[in-house]
Amino acid sequence: MNEQDLINALGPLAPLYSDPTVQEIMVDAHDRVSIVRHLDYTGKLEDVASPFKSPEEVRAVIDAILALGGITLGPDKTIGETRFPDGSRFLTVLPPNALDEPCFVIRRFPTQPITWDMLLEFGAVSREAYEFFQGAIRAKVNILVAGGTGSGKTTLANRLAELVPPDERVIVVEEVYEMQVRHPRCLHLEAGGPANVSYGELVVKASCMRPDWLIVGELYGPEAMHALRVMSHGHTGLATMHANSVEDTLAELEALCLMANMGLGLGEIRRLIASAIRLITYQEFVPSRQSRRITAIVELCSVENDRYVLRPLFRYNAEKDKLEATGVKPTWES
Repeated sequence: MNEQDLINALGPLAPLYSDPTVQEIMVDAHDRVSIVRHLDYTGKLEDVASPFKSPEEVRAVIDAILALGGITLGPDKTIGETRFPDGSRFLTVLPPNALDEPCFVIRRFPTQPITWDMLLEFGAVSREAYEFFQGAIRAKVNILVAGGTGSGKTTLANRLAELVPPDERVIVVEEVYEMQVRHPRCLHLEAGGPANVSYGELVVKASCMRPDWLIVGELYGPEAMHALRVMSHGHTGLATMHANSVEDTLAELEALCLMANMGLGLGEIRRLIASAIRLITYQEFVPSRQSRRITAIVELCSVENDRYVLRPLFRYNAEKDKLEATGVKPTWES
């Protein structure tokens, strides 16, 4: 698949795809198309005029795109996905699994990555928090970046990874390649492939490749146990996961570890989590501001009486629309 073949396959959708400000394109039906723009960092859906006249036109674009990757859909296979030359991802679902019409999503790799300066300008993070993150990276603190869908977890993880000193080795492991870490010593690994290498196995193998920082993409299955064991054994790491609060992050992480079925009890899992993760950041879409914000930064200190001991370091002040320090210093600065 080359870029010109892709543009031809996109047909009437090509002008929208070629717009550098568009990050995601969602075609829910021939007459309903939405986008998310990249540079305003709101993550807000925006309806746009559909270039399609019928469901058949949508299906023709789907078939043309998948054909570039040698993929054919039919009654016995109604879900298809592929990757574009620039790393963007395409996912489609056809009837009868899509109850109304063929639909698809294109999630683009941004051509203009959001920088720390942009995050500061948008109000997603405060200057004080940014300087705090720099100190945490220097101190080699294991970090878990959590948040809801579309909250900007991957963006923050990318920017945190780029704070790693340039003379240190960074290895990024993902189920599906998504992170764009701009670091001179960054190595990307992706699970799957013809050898069907599992996400968890790849995390373990990456830990044997002398990383100064092991960056693990989104945790959503038993690979979380592998990542935690690696981090608890002395490797410095960073990972992301979906959650609805800091407390929910820990509960979800426990559930993922139980999926690994390694015979550990909940108390043992909690002690493992506390030994592996030191810092949790949480972010979300704030409706009143119509934008994404980091709303909490918390140190996970230990487990006592089977309960996590958390030290709030930053809290989001909704009235001031600002992430503010609590005045409590993290233990690694004490």
